[in-house]
Amino acid sequence: MKRLGAIAVAVAMVASALISVPANAAAKQTLTVWATGGDADAAVLAEAGKLFMAKNPKVTVKVEAISWGDGFAKVLAAAAAQKGPDIFTGGLSWGISAGNKGALADLRGLSVVSKVQPLVAPQIFKALVGYKSSKVYAVPYDLTLMMMFYDKTTLSKAGVTAAPKTVADFNAAAAKLKTAGVKVPVYNEWGNGDWLGFFSWLYSMGGSLYDSKCKVSINNAKGVAALEQYKKLYTEHGALKPGVADWSMNDNIQKGNYGIGFSGNFQASSYYTYYKDYKNWTAASVPAAPGSKSVAFIGGRGISVMNYIPRTKQILAGKFIMSLYQEDVVKAMNVVGAAQNAIFLSPVSKFADTISSYPADVLATIKSQLADAQGPPTAMVGKMHRTM
Repeated sequence: MKRLGAIAVAVAMVASALISVPANAAAKQTLTVWATGGDADAAVLAEAGKLFMAKNPKVTVKVEAISWGDGFAKVLAAAAAQKGPDIFTGGLSWGISAGNKGALADLRGLSVVSKVQPLVAPQIFKALVGYKSSKVYAVPYDLTLMMMFYDKTTLSKAGVTAAPKTVADFNAAAAKLKTAGVKVPVYNEWGNGDWLGFFSWLYSMGGSLYDSKCKVSINNAKGVAALEQYKKLYTEHGALKPGVADWSMNDNIQKGNYGIGFSGNFQASSYYTYYKDYKNWTAASVPAAPGSKSVAFIGGRGISVMNYIPRTKQILAGKFIMSLYQEDVVKAMNVVGAAQNAIFLSPVSKFADTISSYPADVLATIKSQLADAQGPPTAMVGKMHRTM
């Protein structure tokens, strides 16, 4: 009997060991995150991963960079193969497009939406949800905000004493810059071949592409006026017509070759990376029509969870996403971003103040523009594969 008892104990110990090993192994998980952009963007997101791992010792966060050019195709290929990332960041349209194909988890069921939506600007959250859809496949990860940049001396020499606030003021300032011999009086990022630069003019002149019922509304007096004004940038004010981004904008503004430049807030990042002592430039709100607000176009990236991963991992992925809306995490991401020339603009507007490398006047412009900024209409987002 004693021998049988010993055998029973031994069998129980072996069974316990066999059960406990997989359980312990399962407790250790790796979250693979694809960060659309470049190595700098991946480094910024990896900093958030470090903080998450510190609070969750049994989790490893692995961040990999994917490019804008083929990122969406890679996400779809991963979904088809059911192998790849657990989480990814990408263009505003990616969540709607991939989600509608069944590739992504509905973030409402992961307790992400209820916690994130009250924290972010409603206009950017809305741009990530399909028209009349009840599913949320992505929440805002970061923001790209269109603004107006210029060198104070260049404007002063041309007789422009203050940043133009109205469309009429802007046209007058552009004319003075041209008369003063500025090589490119007005520079518009991405050129005349892209819609990104146009939307700030459309919104600030009181127009819209679609109305609340998703019907085309650009074909009215305000829409036509915005198009006419946009045309003036190229026919009267000397804007370049490359149809692609000119990444030398900062150099040309500093040298006085460009007068007024329109681009995203990321241009400010490089000023502080390469020209930390350059105090002569500034940012201002985009011009508005009389009686209208200055309404800048706002884009950015969304963040999503793949649908093929197990439910328990989806919940963990949701937990990681929610950590990105904590102030200490955003501050840490901004420190890395400043060093990497990739300053992170959180979708939580009040966290703009965490960007310590931006001076007070630039932060004031950013916060002012964020208050009324508008993203692309949902009807348009569903047709895009990339937004800024």
